Amino acid sequence: MEIAIIGAGSLGAVYGARLVHAGQTVTLVDIWPEHVARIRAAGLEMDGWDGPATTRVDAVMDPAAAPQADVALILVNAYATPDAAASAQALLKPDGYAVTLQNGLGNVEALQAVLGPQRVAGGLSFISGELRGPGQVRQTNTGPTHLGEMDGTHSARLHALAEALQAAGLEPVIDDDIMAVIWGKWVHNCAVNAVCAITGLRPGQIHEVPALHEFQACVIEEAAALARANDIRLPDADPVATIQAWCKTRFHRPSMMQHLERGLPTEIDALNGYAVREAVRLGLSAPCNDALTRLMKGRERAGGEG
Repeated sequence: MEIAIIGAGSLGAVYGARLVHAGQTVTLVDIWPEHVARIRAAGLEMDGWDGPATTRVDAVMDPAAAPQADVALILVNAYATPDAAASAQALLKPDGYAVTLQNGLGNVEALQAVLGPQRVAGGLSFISGELRGPGQVRQTNTGPTHLGEMDGTHSARLHALAEALQAAGLEPVIDDDIMAVIWGKWVHNCAVNAVCAITGLRPGQIHEVPALHEFQACVIEEAAALARANDIRLPDADPVATIQAWCKTRFHRPSMMQHLERGLPTEIDALNGYAVREAVRLGLSAPCNDALTRLMKGRERAGGEG
């Protein structure tokens, strides 16, 4: 299987390295010149779950320079999804398809608008990584990789991808209702990413501040209410309890915190900002998500100086 990974940041690099070690042919596509140059010259250095290793993997900036791919894993930040869709269109084989493993809502629709509904599958990842510098990544958390066709079928193409992910230790799960799973991860990310990025706290420290712990519960409840209003049945019946229990055991630096430190835009508009827009559309209220969105806009302006 010829696999392209569009977006070789912290998560894309982890997936690329692990898939190559499992014997897959992988091309990384990214817009950071120093990162691509370092990978091409010296390989991709990865540390974390399986110890340090250097992986030789093809990396390009121009999608037209990539081999034609059977599948493109989309791992760019949500605001770059339209550009990723154009890249996928340039490098996919005629019968190739794209799978979004991104955070946030709206990515499936943005890919479908360019590639067509039949060439897009949904997904998400509970793995996390930290990009330590050009060509250097650390896997900071392990977990499942969810996949799903938008019509709920268990297709041959997803089973083939799942086999590759399984061999790479990426714990694939094929879901009947991938949008419910994506919404569930969206609620999770709304609860964690901006809270950590704004405060500087790790997930496991949130509960140590009672006022912040209560605020996080409000963020979750607002997001879950929006899911219910859209007839989305979340995978978890009690997302507040589940997410807050998960937080207590995790001390990684969420991606939004890493983006701020590198002076990059965040995915706030696809997370808490999406909740605000959806609440307005539905005539509901989401004051906690609105507060996080406004504060994050200020933190983005300050960049890594906060």
